[in-house]
Amino acid sequence: MTIAKPEVCLPALRVLLHGWAEGASAYTRLYLSDPTNTVGVRSVALTSYPAGGAKRVLAAVEKSLQDCPSVVYKTVLGNSLHAKLSLGEPLEPGDESLRVNMGFSSKGIDNHTAYGLVRIGDVLAVFKFNETFGSTLPKQKKAALMPVLPEYLVARQVKKVEAALQAASTS
Repeated sequence: MTIAKPEVCLPALRVLLHGWAEGASAYTRLYLSDPTNTVGVRSVALTSYPAGGAKRVLAAVEKSLQDCPSVVYKTVLGNSLHAKLSLGEPLEPGDESLRVNMGFSSKGIDNHTAYGLVRIGDVLAVFKFNETFGSTLPKQKKAALMPVLPEYLVARQVKKVEAALQAASTS
């Protein structure tokens, strides 16, 4: 259970932190490896919903983010974090998408996470890339370390989901 204030942030936070929302009928998480970059977590959660469910979830997340520039929430470890949230330009692939950035500092450590949410039919793919670094770094160095969602990787995963959905509809 996610605890957050203000409550308007909950729809977005639940999906960003867990990768799924209420009503999901299937869920899987894949961890992506990139031999050229060993820093940060790179994962994608694939969640399927009953007809129209993924579209409703994505709309609820977007509305939540528009009304929630910052949030205080309890982590799995029980401590409270104050995070700033912002919407970015949508991603290209899929039926619709969102790009979200979350940042917070704790004990002199900055954590920045880039999320991509892509809807493909009734499947929602949640991509997560994050980087952690000391807050004493100069601004220019921090900017170079900010996590980026590689469009090619998102497009490749979306094509796999589209192919699986196509195969399932013809069998």
